[in-house]
Amino acid sequence: MGSNGPTLVQGELKMAQYTKKLFDGDRKAIFSFTAKVAATTAETFNVDASALNARNDGTACSFININKLWWSVNNSATTKPLLLEWVNSGTNPIAWSCNFADDVDFSTIGGLQNTKAANYTGDVLINFSSVTNDDTASLVVEFTKEYTPLP
Repeated sequence: MGSNGPTLVQGELKMAQYTKKLFDGDRKAIFSFTAKVAATTAETFNVDASALNARNDGTACSFININKLWWSVNNSATTKPLLLEWVNSGTNPIAWSCNFADDVDFSTIGGLQNTKAANYTGDVLINFSSVTNDDTASLVVEFTKEYTPLP
């Protein structure tokens, strides 16, 4: 039987990464991220706060906080988790580390607040640092949007 799928030659494994914006309103944005490692390459996705929809009055989003997380991570090395990082121009501070499967709701404390470390951009980097073939990660993250100008 034939197949309409892509044909891969041995050693030509490809990474499967899918990121989708599920919702982008005035106050919140929700993204899903799914990755399967193939070809020993870590995968990242930058959630760009300034690229999110503007508020109804036209004000652009300046930074995002993490409100809720749901994840499932199947990684060979627990020292290579799925990370959410506050983006700045230096070493990104880690916002949250995801291993195994769990969820967390920060809404009762006002969300996990962006550290606004030196030279911050307001963005959040999703970083699956595993480089072992067939490791997988799935994440749904709800952000709260802030409209305070960056310094």
